[in-house]
Amino acid sequence: MTIGGFCSLVLTHDPACSLSTTANPEIVKMTCSSGQASGKCIASTVAILAGGALIGYIIGYKVAQRKARINNIIQLDSAKVADSVDIEDIGEKKAFCRCWKSKKFPYCDGSHGAHNKETGDNVGPVIVKKSEK
Repeated sequence: MTIGGFCSLVLTHDPACSLSTTANPEIVKMTCSSGQASGKCIASTVAILAGGALIGYIIGYKVAQRKARINNIIQLDSAKVADSVDIEDIGEKKAFCRCWKSKKFPYCDGSHGAHNKETGDNVGPVIVKKSEK
């Protein structure tokens, strides 16, 4: 379809463009008297397409924001997730989850491996160990 075909979307009447119907009123054919689309018709078409692109961008941006949430599992009813671990419970070494996918949260269970493969991410655990003196 050419730009002239979009003239039917123009809200203002442009004498250079006219709509004609065939025997079937549901089929609308665009005819331009000069054989080319007028400047008003082209400007209206560009404005409509730009508006549609803007709406598509805004919808895509909002959908992407929803998917940007990191924690989809752990304590979703809390405003902020904060856990504390006693130093005595750590022992020699412990790995803590940073991907929010661990079933043993706050400890790491290796779930980040599947997450990294799936998304191309490179997240890993925080490893806390006793320092050697």
